Amino acid sequence: MSVVKTCRGTGTGSKTLGICRWRAFTLVELLVVVAILGILAALMMPALSSAKAKASSISCLNRVRQLGLSLILYSDDFEGQYPPRRQSTNTWPYRLQPYYRDAKMLECTSDSFSWLLPMIAPDMKLMLRRSFVINGFNDWFQSDLTASNYQAFLAWQWPQGMKAAAIPNPTETIVFGEKRKGSYHVHMDFSQGQAGNDVEEIDQARHASGANKAGGSNFAFADGSARFLKFGRSTTPENLWAVRDEWRRAPVRQVIGAP
Repeated sequence: MSVVKTCRGTGTGSKTLGICRWRAFTLVELLVVVAILGILAALMMPALSSAKAKASSISCLNRVRQLGLSLILYSDDFEGQYPPRRQSTNTWPYRLQPYYRDAKMLECTSDSFSWLLPMIAPDMKLMLRRSFVINGFNDWFQSDLTASNYQAFLAWQWPQGMKAAAIPNPTETIVFGEKRKGSYHVHMDFSQGQAGNDVEEIDQARHASGANKAGGSNFAFADGSARFLKFGRSTTPENLWAVRDEWRRAPVRQVIGAP
């Protein structure tokens, strides 16, 4: 039981005396105070959680923007070409590293890598500890290369990368996006999977609250900009991963058996 000290004065002038007594808090009063504090905490928690999620999204947006700028710097040094489609330690995280420098730029702060094995080889960390995938631009390569050369491209054996100048609308063409957790994919390829990587491997609701289709994700664009897109806006009404108009306007494929 808690107590409180109350005082009152008696007498007049310089002869005033202070008379104090101690009054205890009742159990009911303590319970009321505890209940009020609990209600205030419950009211504040959603706001604090929302502020934390917003800060994480902004941090992630800044990092994907840095990757987009790194891609532009790379293309300036390599005759206007992006990194070629390669595997293992020859992929874009390694080729762009001299430009983004800090490996933390590859990780979104809201991402978790607890699914990775702890004994990862040091030279594979850039490959695996990533939150982002680069655009594979296979719609452009499919229409620009011969059939045999396109097969070499799909087998990660084509030596040249996408030409930055070949993108007709760089302000509306995605170069980096956030992948789903646990995905090993390095490139966004339309030709892989049942419905393409743009549907199956991109997390379109990374920064979400509530329902699965709430929120959205961050994307970097070919002009060096980056922005947050709400769920589904990277593929509809236009597919912003595509370069060719016929691919940009094509209906988004759905995974068989998906609700």
